[in-house]
Amino acid sequence: MINHKGTQIIKTERLLLRKILPDDAEMVYLWMSDPDVCKYERWSPHQSIGYSHGYIVEVFDGYKSELTYQWGIQLGDELIGSVSIVNVNDYDQKAVLGYCLAKKYWSKGYTTEAVRAVIHYMLFEVGLNRIEATHSVNNIASGRVLQKIGMVLEGFAKQYYYCNSGLQDSNLYAITRKDYGENMK
Repeated sequence: MINHKGTQIIKTERLLLRKILPDDAEMVYLWMSDPDVCKYERWSPHQSIGYSHGYIVEVFDGYKSELTYQWGIQLGDELIGSVSIVNVNDYDQKAVLGYCLAKKYWSKGYTTEAVRAVIHYMLFEVGLNRIEATHSVNNIASGRVLQKIGMVLEGFAKQYYYCNSGLQDSNLYAITRKDYGENMK
């Protein structure tokens, strides 16, 4: 049974996962305006802090629903990225994972730490059975994150999605509640 709770605070060893607030616009702009961060994303780099603020207002409005799962990744006093769960399907008990991190924090394990905590929350607190994710085959670091958290490569899709770098071939990953529990033993 799915028990939607929305975006709740999650604490990890180094991070605080929390709602993204309108006051975070300047920090959000720092990574959402970076072409390297946006290279495999569907959204264009943000052109101004005002644009980032508008985006956050939309996200913040979504928090009124317990079906919205969008966390800011906070390290110390800085918001350094985000993790989201979208396309939640109650009937099939599954959803899709997405994440984004400021470039200066890449390769430090922050994304893995944040994503692992969100997956645990979604599988064991909310009650989903399956979380899926895709990444461009050219974005090897994203694939490593998915592997580190125990997701299983289930397939390959040619020209699966369009992003700022054009059509992308993608690897398809997933993890189930049972597999997650076994990986954490």
